[in-house]
This record gives sequence, C-alpha cells and structure tokens, in this order.
Amino acid sequence: MIDNRFSSSSVLARQLADDLAGKMREAIEARGRVCIAVSGGSTPVKFFEELSKRQLDWSKVRITLVDERWVDEENAASNARLVREHLLQNEASQAYFLPLKNKSADPVNGFMECENKLHELMVRLDFAVLGMGNDGHTASWFPESSALSKCLDEGNAAWCSPVTDEPTGLARMTLTWGLLSACRHLYLHFEGDEKNTVFAQAGIESEHQNISAMPVRTVLYQSQVPLSIYRSE
Repeated sequence: MIDNRFSSSSVLARQLADDLAGKMREAIEARGRVCIAVSGGSTPVKFFEELSKRQLDWSKVRITLVDERWVDEENAASNARLVREHLLQNEASQAYFLPLKNKSADPVNGFMECENKLHELMVRLDFAVLGMGNDGHTASWFPESSALSKCLDEGNAAWCSPVTDEPTGLARMTLTWGLLSACRHLYLHFEGDEKNTVFAQAGIESEHQNISAMPVRTVLYQSQVPLSIYRSE
C-alpha cells in the first residue's frame, strides 16, 4: 500500500489523473484497451475533470461505476450523471461508458442484466478508483448491511450485487470484491480531516479483522491487488 498525501485537492486531482492516465496508456499499448471503474459523490469531480484532459486513446477506454444509486440519470443523486458531466468531456468524450442502472424497477430485478453487461463489455477490470464514507464504507459496502456477505465473498462469482438497505433509503447496485480483487491496481481517494480520522480508525491494528464495522478494511488489508491511497489534508 502506497500512501500519497497532498496539501490540496487540486494537486491531488492532478497527480491522481496523471498516475491513472499513465497506467491506462500502458494497458492500451499492452492489451489494446483498458477497463476502469470510478466512484461517485462530490470528491472525484476535480479528478474527473483533470482525467478528461489527459491525452490517450480514449476510444479504447471502457468506463463503469463502482456503485450507483437506483435513480434515473436526471436525478442529482445519479453517479452516471456525474460521470457524464465531469468525466466524459474533452479528450474523454470518446470513451465508452457502461452505467450500472438499467430500466428495471429496482436493483434486485436489474441484477442479471447488469451482471451480464459487465461480463460482456468490461471483460476484466484493470483499474478502479474507490471512495470512502464517514462510516467506513467503500463502494456500496455498508457496515452491517445484509448484502455485505455477498459483496465481500471473494468466492462469489457475481461481479455486482444489489444493496437494498443503504442508510439513506436509496437502493443501489455495487461492484463486488469478487470483481475488484482481480483488478490490476486499486486506488482509494478521499479528502479532509474527517475522512483522515476515519482512515486512522480503519487502521487500528486490533480491529483489522472487524470488516463488518468498517468494510473499507477489505481493500486496505489484502494482498491480491496493489493499492494506492490518494488523500488530502
């Protein structure tokens, strides 16, 4: 695990965009395309805008989301809307984007369509940029969620999972650890004093195995995938 700390979110966004874009170029050169997953919320906006300006063959880039609220893209809570408005711009307008939300009434009914499209279009996820909540969740892996066992079971063949007990009441679809554990590189991006405090709590040595209380520990204390932390004060 590499812990990168920055004095400002602007510098962080530029450095994270440079790092990921470099790895994306290498992947395209080696394998002819690259598949990435990104997170929603307000934190990645500057990073999205920086990444969208990086020079690479975006026609060979496939993008999906780490998780999504089951709302239409017109809704302000939609992560797909965030990606379209801030990432699929400039150079990145040529990238292919696969949303997790489909026309089904809820993520339980939409699961199979989402699962099939991920397998068909993403093939293998190369890189994923995760966020972290103040409760220690990442993706839509929420503390004590009834979906947590399926989300975090490395032996689970499913690449996505519906989450119907999200704390604010909005059902979601999330990628699973079964998929993310096969990534070539993971990033964890968060900002501010409160998130740094949460990160410190997640790192308490005696609590490393208490995954259900802080599911972000799943990615912090694993050895399968290289992990880079990008955080600001």
